[in-house]
Amino acid sequence: MLQQNCTKQNIIIINMRSTFSRRKFLKVTFVMSGALMAFHASGNKTLFSDNKKGKENINHWNGSLVKDPDTLFDLPSPLHYKEIMQTGNLMSDGLVYGGDPDGMEFFQLDKNRLALIINHETTSPDKSLDVSKAYDTINGIPYSGGTSTLILNPETLEVDESFRSLSGTIKNCAGGKTPWNTWISCEETYQEKHGYAFEVDPRRDSKGYKRLSGMGRFKREAVAVDVNDKKGSVYQTEDDPTGLFYKFVPKLKNRLDGEGKLYALSIKGLVNANNSKKEIKIGDSLKTSWVSISDPEAASMKTKLQGRESGATTFNGSEGIIVDINNLNQSEIFFTCKSGGFAGLGQIWRYNPSNDYITLFYESSSKDEFWMGDNITISPWGDLIVCEDNDSNACKLIGFTPEGKLYVLGKVSSKRSTEISGVCFSPDGTKMGLNLQHEGKTIIISGDWDKIKAYSRSI
Repeated sequence: MLQQNCTKQNIIIINMRSTFSRRKFLKVTFVMSGALMAFHASGNKTLFSDNKKGKENINHWNGSLVKDPDTLFDLPSPLHYKEIMQTGNLMSDGLVYGGDPDGMEFFQLDKNRLALIINHETTSPDKSLDVSKAYDTINGIPYSGGTSTLILNPETLEVDESFRSLSGTIKNCAGGKTPWNTWISCEETYQEKHGYAFEVDPRRDSKGYKRLSGMGRFKREAVAVDVNDKKGSVYQTEDDPTGLFYKFVPKLKNRLDGEGKLYALSIKGLVNANNSKKEIKIGDSLKTSWVSISDPEAASMKTKLQGRESGATTFNGSEGIIVDINNLNQSEIFFTCKSGGFAGLGQIWRYNPSNDYITLFYESSSKDEFWMGDNITISPWGDLIVCEDNDSNACKLIGFTPEGKLYVLGKVSSKRSTEISGVCFSPDGTKMGLNLQHEGKTIIISGDWDKIKAYSRSI
């Protein structure tokens, strides 16, 4: 271990050999089905068989994408997609499917049912929504943001039931799944009465949500619960050029609607994490601490300003977040910064609460390679999967191996610019959900994931 002191900014940087193993990046932010638990315990051998001959499987996919004849989304040849919902479609509760689908997640229900909860990143009023169930209104009309819940037949992927599960909120961007099988939907706004996280139960309609006031009020993007933490800490990102990285520690574990303490991360000697002078290299680790936020609901001052006054470090456009367990059985929290880095093209950070260090896992220097990462998840074969969100008409879905190597898993093929969002895997690991936000389409991708895994292991 080599330690370097940068006296100019008093940054402590540690260059460490990666602790990743091939069974790393196992998603632990929710309670999984028995099949996926067995998949984890066996070191990625339950759902995806290892090919002893190696190259035989690799030749089935060479890393290229097949052009979609319907000009929606290009995929590897072993995969295919099915569109299950489109903005404006009539749902079974009599309401229409909302606009701008964003963050979402799968949930295993009883009787072999599968649910998807989808955020809607909208702000306009919607007269069709039920005022009595809406969180907030403007001129007596509910705000259109919130969530929809789709109950799916896992075999046919037909939508058996669909309904609004949260309404009257604003710009519900991303969120996170809890270990107790609920969804945390986040408002990305500073607007008064908004900027909260809401807990939604996949088994209930729109009367089943809870506002999580203690977790703070800010321009929240996403959350991830640390299942390794005895206190049940929840990590949170803020999508703002000078936003903070937060930690909420509940007074009672797993009770996020109760009291707790809110903190913001401080990197020693670093005012912001933009790396504008290229002093931080990929793989460098920086010493951190936490500062307290005294007014979590920002009654007198925005939480990011409170944190900055106390020495918190800012991150440029923090987006998706996920918790992983490394080969030392330590939690590691990965999160994207859409506009972070010297080139402003995006970063991925990895925070380890066991030793209070944060590591620059990746930073882009080329639009062709990686351009403004947003939503993030972990695949069943152990790679990070990240959605791009930029102004091009060809946003990509990028895979990152544990060693930080990249490959393209999908690409928007329509002529209109649309953000990719909502990436998630079903509990059994066989289906990937995805939103093409500005197209208003929710799709499910299936196929031979073994071939994707084989290619990933070959690069």
